Parts: sequence; structure tokens; C-alpha cells
Amino acid sequence: MSISSVPSSRTALLRDMHHVGYVVDDLEAAVAAAVRTTGAGPFFYSEHVQLGEVTSGGAPATFDHSSAIGQLGDTRVEFMVVHDSAPRTVSENMATPRTPALHHIAWAVDDWDLVVGTLEREGAPSYMQARFGTMHTSYHDATHLFGHHVEVHHRTPDFEAFFNMVRDASLHWDGSDSFRALAL
Repeated sequence: MSISSVPSSRTALLRDMHHVGYVVDDLEAAVAAAVRTTGAGPFFYSEHVQLGEVTSGGAPATFDHSSAIGQLGDTRVEFMVVHDSAPRTVSENMATPRTPALHHIAWAVDDWDLVVGTLEREGAPSYMQARFGTMHTSYHDATHLFGHHVEVHHRTPDFEAFFNMVRDASLHWDGSDSFRALAL
């Protein structure tokens, strides 16, 4: 690839990484290990996250998972336990050969349709899309591009408010109460 074919930062679609997502078997154990080894935290968790709409290829899909989200410096970290997922396209892409495992890197974008469409054209198909209130997300199999999956979030005020709360909680955190239930 020549340097002239590399997009400038003005045109790059995935410039600022939003968070790193891992699939784990036990949220509390993953959080405890992250706190102990990296000082990340605190983490906010939700069991069996209730998504308003989950689809795969335009048809209804299942994505039952629990999630814990915390802060490590400027990086957000998500641990998730996948309880159930379907159809096969979703379950195969959410599966990892072992746990814990890096599953995805996520980006928050303003032009969600443009980024999702571009990833599709680049050969990173969306295998699941979900809505949670005003938040909209799409998971893409980008393993041939990046070696991992990609999650794209539509940046909305609700999305920003949640992640600002996570960041703000980390600013003067004293290391106590590292595993906090989310009140949804």
C-alpha cells in the first residue's frame, strides 16, 4: 500500500477507539483480576442486559449477556459473559476458543450508517445489530482486517452520558467498591 492510499485523519472512519471488549466466564473474577493487576476500575455491571431489539441479517436474534464496564486510564474496558446467542451466525461470532479472550475493539461514531456500510464493503460483515434505548450498535466480523471483531456504536447523548459516568467514577477512585451494580 502506498502512503498516498492511506486516508488522512480527516477521512479515517475509525480514528478514536472507544473501548476494548473481552469475553470471560465470570464477571466478578475478571474485574477482580483487572483491578488487582492494572488498577482499572471501578466497574459497573449488569446481569442479563436487556436490549430492546436484536437482529441478525434483518431477522430477530438472541444476545443474552452480562457486562461489566470500567476505566483503565484513558481506555474503557468491557468484560462480558455470553449466556445465549442465536442464530448460528451470532453464536459462532460471539464464541471464543478460550476465555478470557479479546473479542472486539469498539468505536463510537457520529455517522453510524456510513461506518457500518463501509465496514460491510471492506469485507467485515455485520453479524448482529442491537438497540438499547437510543443507543444503536453493530458487531462486525473484522478478523481478517484486524484479528478481532469490531463493535460500532452510534454516538448519542445517552451513550456519552453513560461512558462519562464511568470515566468520572474512575477519576478519584480509591480502589474500594470495584464491582458496582448498574441501576437501569
